[in-house]
Formats: sequence, C-alpha cells, structure tokens
Amino acid sequence: MIVRDATEADLPAIVAIYNASIPGRTATADLEPVTVESRRAWFAQHDPARRPLWVAEIDGAVVAWIGLSSFYGGRPAYDATAEASMYVAPHVQAKGLGRDLMRRMIAACPRLGVTTLLGMFFDHNAVSGKLCESLGFERVGHLERIANLDGEIRGLVIAALRIA
Repeated sequence: MIVRDATEADLPAIVAIYNASIPGRTATADLEPVTVESRRAWFAQHDPARRPLWVAEIDGAVVAWIGLSSFYGGRPAYDATAEASMYVAPHVQAKGLGRDLMRRMIAACPRLGVTTLLGMFFDHNAVSGKLCESLGFERVGHLERIANLDGEIRGLVIAALRIA
C-alpha cells in the first residue's frame, strides 16, 4: 500500500469512495451522492503542511482516503484541534487499511501542530467506535438524536485523542 498526498486528479476516486458509504447510513450524514464539482472547495481547504488529505493506493488504484479538517470553522483558539475523516472502498474494508491510515495520521499530528485529534461518528457505527477506542480515543461527547437518516433518528459521538 502506498499512502501519499492527494492530488486534484484523485478527486473522482475520493468522491466515489465517499459516495459508496452513503447508502449504508452509518458513515456520513449526506443522504444523496455528492459530485466532484461540489467537493472542489473542500479539497482546496486541505494543506499538506497543516491539514493533509492522503490517499491509499493498492496496485495503482485509490482505495481509501483520510484527511484532517480544522475544528469549529478554523477559529484560531482551536488551531491545535483537528477532525479526522476517513473512508475505505467497500471491497477493501475490514483488512486493516483504516487502522493503518489512522495510525499514520496520529503519528503525523505533532509535525502538523495537532494536539487534539477528534473522531466524530454516528452512535450506531460500531466499527468506527471500536476503531477509535482501540487507538486510545476517549468518548468526550454524545449528541443524542440529532440526525435523521431516512426516519431513523441517530446520535453523534465525539471522541478525542490527546497527542503527546
């Protein structure tokens, strides 16, 4: 597996992986597929020096991605806090890719200036909860009943990892 900074040429693969997660209603609050065009501004917000967006390739194909986003709109007092988002293509899930990507991002946090890494996931997403817990994240918040997923009302867990 090769992990590298994403380029704009990777955006269609990034969007396809993200869109593949929407029907399961466990990984994102988007209810309809997004377009490459709608994600261009989001892509531009990533900076390899502070808020990277990485892709994982296997045999030359992008199969997963992970990125950091500034917390709470990037307000300066929260500069050392970032949210990690990660998506893995369905055909390579449950093979340890996500864990490997999260470990790499955690290891990069000191050079990125991140002292608190956040993971946010639906309360019914046991896989993400287990992954965060296994990597040392602590549940620091639970916003109950805030998302309507096709009539199913779900909550959002906020987990934090303090980076030494």
